[in-house]
Amino acid sequence: MPKRIETHRIDTKAIRTIFTHLNENWLVRSLDERDYGVDLQLERFDLDDATGDFIFVQVKGTNDVFEGNVQLSGFPVDTLNYALMFDVPFFLFHTSNTSKQTKFVWLQKYVEVRLEKDKPKWRSQDSVTIYFPEENDLERNDSKIVDIIKREKLSKVGVKFLASYESLKLHSEAVLGGEVGVASGCAIVTEKIKKFSSFIEEYRNLVHEGSFVDFNTLPAVYQNIASTLKIDAADRETVQRAIAFLEGIKVAFLGQDEIDDFAEDEGGYHSY
Repeated sequence: MPKRIETHRIDTKAIRTIFTHLNENWLVRSLDERDYGVDLQLERFDLDDATGDFIFVQVKGTNDVFEGNVQLSGFPVDTLNYALMFDVPFFLFHTSNTSKQTKFVWLQKYVEVRLEKDKPKWRSQDSVTIYFPEENDLERNDSKIVDIIKREKLSKVGVKFLASYESLKLHSEAVLGGEVGVASGCAIVTEKIKKFSSFIEEYRNLVHEGSFVDFNTLPAVYQNIASTLKIDAADRETVQRAIAFLEGIKVAFLGQDEIDDFAEDEGGYHSY
């Protein structure tokens, strides 16, 4: 007769335990056929409203009691490489069926921040040990997962923002240099940048407030320059301040990885 091995029974029980740790905002999407390395797909709702936030999860269960600093040895490198293929957050949930606790890590970020520094030759190994930060408790701190999803969304928007900003910066320098006819193109790009207002607000507090300008009026400034074929002192100052502010947003966005590295080195907040 067919028999289930012990590991499968433990992992199945762990999945049932995970269900008790998820609040009502998380919906578990069924997987008709378990993918290689993917045990759960979770989608987050804001009460009745969909958010478009979802993650993939691999579950590793244990009957051992969680005590002190939780770690999982023998985690396959093949699974890490698989997780890195995804452009959405891929998590490892480690659940103690005895302690009734679930710890988690964001695998893609764990590789970047922890493994690449501590075990630079990890890819040549068959397996690695995963260390779970104390605060990464699913039942008590699922808000960290929400923050991670938000950050991943911001990173995708950030790439688009950078492309528009670099175009605006290049052409604005031409305008400031006397090529005022280019201003009409700047007005078009500025309209695109206005669509990134939520992204800009996320980093605004890291930029010197004195450089901020009202982006709702900025396209009109460029259009005025283009129509009059001249740039007066007030318009010049506005353009300069806008570029300085957006440069600050760019620096803050690109500096996030350095902040993560510093926090990890200091033993503070773990980005994964």
